[in-house]
Amino acid sequence: MEQDKVSFILIGAIAFSIVQVCQIDIAYVMLFDVWSKSVKHTFIAPIRGIHLVVGSLLFGMLRSGLVFAVLVVISFYAFDFNFLAAGAIPVFVFMAGLFLTSASIGILVCISILTFGQRAEVAAWTITGIMMFVCGIYYPVSVLPEGMQMIARVIPLTYFLEYMRSFYGSGTANVLLGFGLAVFYFAIGIFALDRAIISARRSGILLRLSE
Repeated sequence: MEQDKVSFILIGAIAFSIVQVCQIDIAYVMLFDVWSKSVKHTFIAPIRGIHLVVGSLLFGMLRSGLVFAVLVVISFYAFDFNFLAAGAIPVFVFMAGLFLTSASIGILVCISILTFGQRAEVAAWTITGIMMFVCGIYYPVSVLPEGMQMIARVIPLTYFLEYMRSFYGSGTANVLLGFGLAVFYFAIGIFALDRAIISARRSGILLRLSE
């Protein structure tokens, strides 16, 4: 029972770290330009949302992959928890789900900045924090009020956490629904990001975020 609790918490902590690192790399696409007052220079070219996201997502996957490796080693030697015991395929599925979730969060941050300006940069650090409370990072979703559980069920991260935990005795999960939601949010996010770029060009917010 004690080992089940350890695995539950560590899976949540590892997932949260991966999502946070990966999504912030996508958000940095906009944040670095905002901080250096050079947003307009990025959008001189006919940039679309997919161009902003793909490259930063790949870099985020690399960085968060390194974080994952470090945390897996620490979990094994410090807590005697073998994250890889579930097998290569479940770990791959779990990581793919986290990367898709991270992409959607990063896209949302970029849209927020293009819509509301520099004051929206706080979203880069708060969205994942909010998700931590809703998706069951450190406790089962079942302990939440019914309304919060309904919110948790429309967030893909909930399903990926349950999927990975199911290999360590913590119930079952519909991982296909998680991927369906993640792909849907990613596609909608790319479309919305394109619209936000067009709107920012028309409204002049690109100039206000630049020198």
